[in-house]
Amino acid sequence: MAAALQHATRGFMVVAVAATVVTVGAGIREAGQSPTPLPAPQVATEQTQALTRPFGTPSGPPPGAPPPAEVARTEPRSGVSLPTKVFEAYRNAEARLGRALPGCRLSWPVLAAIGQVESAQARGGALTADGTTMNPIIGPALNGEGFAAVPDTDQGRLDGDTRWDRAVGPMQFIPSTWAAWGTDGNDDGTAGPHNMYDAALTAGRYLCAGDRDLTDPSALREAILSYNRSNTYADTVLGWIARFSGQPAPGLAQDPTPSPSPSPTPSPSPTPSPSATPSPSATPSPSDTAPAPGGPSPDPSSPSGPPPSQDSPPPEAGSASESATE
Repeated sequence: MAAALQHATRGFMVVAVAATVVTVGAGIREAGQSPTPLPAPQVATEQTQALTRPFGTPSGPPPGAPPPAEVARTEPRSGVSLPTKVFEAYRNAEARLGRALPGCRLSWPVLAAIGQVESAQARGGALTADGTTMNPIIGPALNGEGFAAVPDTDQGRLDGDTRWDRAVGPMQFIPSTWAAWGTDGNDDGTAGPHNMYDAALTAGRYLCAGDRDLTDPSALREAILSYNRSNTYADTVLGWIARFSGQPAPGLAQDPTPSPSPSPTPSPSPTPSPSATPSPSATPSPSDTAPAPGGPSPDPSSPSGPPPSQDSPPPEAGSASESATE
């Protein structure tokens, strides 16, 4: 009896071990080849980011930061260059979402446009080896002064502010949005808004919400407005998408009531030119102008802002010339 029981137990253990090996093996295979399918976005939580907030592409490292080391760059389009690691993060998100949400048809220029407007491509590619920003990129307090009032939701864990929320990271997520959408983009087991790979994949998932097909112009604009409810912002992002895609700049839409800027009078930004190294005094071209979380331009009909190869705003669409980060 005892021998029979021992034999049965041994058999059960063999089956359990085999099942464990199969499960672990599948996980290794998935991590090494095709990432775990992403959960479908929840439309109900999309509005966590859909509020008018400041934007204004920061120009270079924050005050007091050491000068950045030489950053490798890639030229995916003629006359346009991006920090290589930033570009890799966008392409990684494009590939993963192409498998997980093929109907969305997200392309990397969409992410690059938002990254240009929100943080000037992570402040010119100032990232560590794993894609984390060398200096946290944190927007102004969402304290209701000209923009939405968003009391603290993360106890200051992501933005360092225990009174008000602030947009964080290279793609400028509001903490409550990150809590609902944050995704691990580089398979390191964590999802953080200050990591370029995580932020790019999360931004892609967020934009794809509601079964959107981003090749449809109306769906694309709707997605951008869900990121920041401002026509000036949408126009600026669309201008950068056109630039990164090598297409003509789209038409502009005027905000019914332009939102006031959160800081003093902004100084004009250099205008982007078609070349990779434009002159700061160059005349704005119809395909150049961009923003980030600082404050939308009061007059979207007079675009300004430098090209993607520099750390500041975009192509022909309303741009914010003041810095939105502190």
